[in-house]
Order: sequence, then C-alpha cells, then structure tokens
Amino acid sequence: MAENERARRELQQKQHYFLQSELQSLSRDLPGKFQQRLPYDLLSSLANALLDGTVFEIVRSLQEVQHLEEKHLSSQRMKLINDHK
Repeated sequence: MAENERARRELQQKQHYFLQSELQSLSRDLPGKFQQRLPYDLLSSLANALLDGTVFEIVRSLQEVQHLEEKHLSSQRMKLINDHK
C-alpha cells in the first residue's frame, strides 16, 4: 500500500514539474511587463490547480451553462423575429 502511494506521489510530482515547465515556457513568450507578473510561485500554484480535476470540472460546468444560455437566447431571438414578421 505504501509503495502505491509513493508511486502515485512520484507521478503527481512529475506531472507537476511538466506542467510548471510548460507554463514557464508559455510565459517566456509573453512581453516582459507580463512576465514580471508571473513569478515562479504563481506558476507553481497554477500547475497544482491544473493537477486538481476541480478546475476542469468547473470549466466543463460553465461551458454547459453557456451552451444552454446560448440556446435559450437563440430561441428568444427566433421568436422575436417571427413575432415581428
């Protein structure tokens, strides 16, 4: 059991380093004034947030809400167009 936990932690650490490296690479492409606003600690926190599936679930939920709202607004628009005809 302890071996599985250790392997899981090592995998999570590797994923964290990979995400942090990718974020650092992306931040290098930004203009200097924005790079200054992305310190190592912030990039590390972002990498941790990406490892946590909660962020993706929130985004997925917001995407569903947006699609429902767009459908609702589209039907309202079509109704309004038909009413004006």
